[in-house]
Amino acid sequence: MGRAILITATDTGAGKTYVACLLGKAMRGKGFSVRPFKPVESGCNPGADGAPFPGDASSLREAVAPDLPLSAVCLYPLSAPLSPHLAAREEGVVIDTDRVLAAIAGALEEFDLVLVEGVGGITVEIREGYRIADLAKYARLPVLVVAENRLGVLNHLKLTMHFLRSEGLPLFGVVLNDRTPGPFPARDRNEGEVRRIAGDRYLGRVPHGSPSLPEGILSGFLGLLSR
Repeated sequence: MGRAILITATDTGAGKTYVACLLGKAMRGKGFSVRPFKPVESGCNPGADGAPFPGDASSLREAVAPDLPLSAVCLYPLSAPLSPHLAAREEGVVIDTDRVLAAIAGALEEFDLVLVEGVGGITVEIREGYRIADLAKYARLPVLVVAENRLGVLNHLKLTMHFLRSEGLPLFGVVLNDRTPGPFPARDRNEGEVRRIAGDRYLGRVPHGSPSLPEGILSGFLGLLSR
């Protein structure tokens, strides 16, 4: 039986997919079989066949498990650039969360590590009244938080961690992501504060454009995974 982890973020666009790709590739390099899974993706552009093409799920597949069919990585690609529950409503799609949970359970039987990428932040609804947090709760997924290194990240991270505690969801770790290259006064100071806020769950910082996961983050991830 493998382990599954939910990858969420402090906000939309924080770099969940980027970090998940780096993490998946690094874990494969350590000999783990890794299954990427992004059950729902909204804001998909049309593909060659005119159907919604889940770009983030495609990136995950290409980076981690290129032999998997894309339809197994993303069960529900949606076109509208809206919260998934709103996009599904607009497109007449019924998201079956039992199907999502069954897919995670099945992947755990076959793979050492299942990386489940959420949509936006932890409270985003994938179905009316069913949040990413509920998926983590019912699938018993510890949560890895990707925090975008920008002004405001400290507040967003504190809110996310407070919510996780209030819901009884275990925090697996926190990764700070330099999503943009430009300097700003808080860039380097943020890391010390994120380290203070996350404590021993702080895994490290991903520099902008890094082609691989920093070794410190990988070793920290492996250490927490073995607990």
